[in-house]
Amino acid sequence: MITGSRQAKVLIVGAGPTGLALGVNLLRGGIPCRIIDRLPQRRPWSRALGLHARTLEFLDAMGVLQTLRGRSRPIRAVNLHGEKGPLLHLDFTSLDTPEPALLSCPQSQVEAVLEERYRSLGGELWRDAELLDCSQDGAGVRARVRIGEQVTEVGAEILVGADGAHSRVRELLGLPFEGMDYEETFLLADLDVELDLPEDQSHGFLLPGGALMAIPLPSGWRLITVLEEDAEPGPADAERDLALLSERLSQVLEPVPELPEPIWLTRFSVHRRLVSHYRRNRIFLAGDACHIQSPMGAQGMNTGIADAVNLAWKLVLFLRGYGGGALLDSYQQERRPVAVEMLREVNLLSRTSTLRRPFLRGARDSLLKLTGQRAPAENKVMRRASQLDIHYRASPLVDAGPDADLGWRHQGPLPGDRVPDVALVSLHDGGPRHLHGLLRQPVHHLLLQLGEAPDHPTRVILHALLSRVPDEYLNELRITLILNEPPEGAAPDMAPGRAHLWHDKDGDFAEHFGNGSRLWLMRPDGHLAYRAPLSDADFLLAYLERLFRRGG
Repeated sequence: MITGSRQAKVLIVGAGPTGLALGVNLLRGGIPCRIIDRLPQRRPWSRALGLHARTLEFLDAMGVLQTLRGRSRPIRAVNLHGEKGPLLHLDFTSLDTPEPALLSCPQSQVEAVLEERYRSLGGELWRDAELLDCSQDGAGVRARVRIGEQVTEVGAEILVGADGAHSRVRELLGLPFEGMDYEETFLLADLDVELDLPEDQSHGFLLPGGALMAIPLPSGWRLITVLEEDAEPGPADAERDLALLSERLSQVLEPVPELPEPIWLTRFSVHRRLVSHYRRNRIFLAGDACHIQSPMGAQGMNTGIADAVNLAWKLVLFLRGYGGGALLDSYQQERRPVAVEMLREVNLLSRTSTLRRPFLRGARDSLLKLTGQRAPAENKVMRRASQLDIHYRASPLVDAGPDADLGWRHQGPLPGDRVPDVALVSLHDGGPRHLHGLLRQPVHHLLLQLGEAPDHPTRVILHALLSRVPDEYLNELRITLILNEPPEGAAPDMAPGRAHLWHDKDGDFAEHFGNGSRLWLMRPDGHLAYRAPLSDADFLLAYLERLFRRGG
């Protein structure tokens, strides 16, 4: 037996980005967990590369973004070129987000930084540890784990399989992993080379013989190309494959630099698959164990990290005694539709990037040009790619007050939407604040918005709401009062010890959320749980009672 190990409430199988992100967020919520991974050490290859804007928001809340920036290269734009010239230019810097860029960061570095954070929070990581089998009952999960020549039994209340495309957990659950295989074979090379291309932009060339992508690495470039139709996946051959890449580069660059020995070289085929269920009682799946797809669009690692963030706060509440089956069911109800849509869009991107017939390529190029000429369409493409538009509006876990204002759909986020970040000012110390900064506290955040010159009834409702929020909820809930106008000596009277006081000095909050006196409940993952006029405060209390109910 392994000695010196404390009991973990959650056992995570897989130490990739998804498993580590889940572990970090559980520990931030005070839930002890353990990660086991069958590999004796991290893989050194870059593998997945891009971190999108929404993922950067999650990583900032986890406290690792600053470190990752130092190991990355920001990509400000994506360029697509056809046979006859430029087709589409997507400028990420125009996105309304604190991190308007795609961060080129190898998966190996993402894992290293997340593991460092995980260990600093007290997390246990067992490497060279293989899950043999597991069982569960109403009280928890038991797993048999082989570590070297030793087999030990590990207990936990919850088990999460974040163990990739060949998930042992998914296999033990007997869950279908249905989908399809693509016919195309791809060649990928990471090279320490300089190309005559902007280094803060990614470039795609839709060539007749096969697409070529050039993506900046923190040092050097990644080149990906589609091989001939009869090519098969197999061992890479540096001389042969570099010659092919040089030939493809010669169609878009002059002169072509000599390509050095690759840092990483691989031929691979692509699969599109989705698991039927994300949960079986106390056992969950996340990341590549749930969904695999083409690398086009850099969605896989980002979707896996978002799975982890969504699941973590629900497990935290459940393991503290709140909620019940409905809370845990919402993980699949929210995340599986996201994966379905992501797979559809990535499949479309992959198919259109590998078109061979001239008339189809012409139609595709015309559509891309048209998209680039229409700002709303271009912005929509960027927001979808950056995962900023992912929402849970159909989730049974989100709601709104019954007396929503006329036209409320056009004022602020809807229940289930990502809450936008805005700049505010603290009335305590006069310092700048950002709404997303609240997410560093992994709890729900109640934002009470007061319109201009709130009248006496509004103040009465505010005081009544603040006094009626049960003390027990304050372990899971933080309250922030957002004023349109700074108070004149009345600040303590407006929030008697239960709320932070912030001022919408530049009108940023009103611009994104509308005017008036309203309440907004932000979840730990930054999505909106509930919204209503302040006059509907009673309905908010009923919602909180459902969310924080004991047992279930």
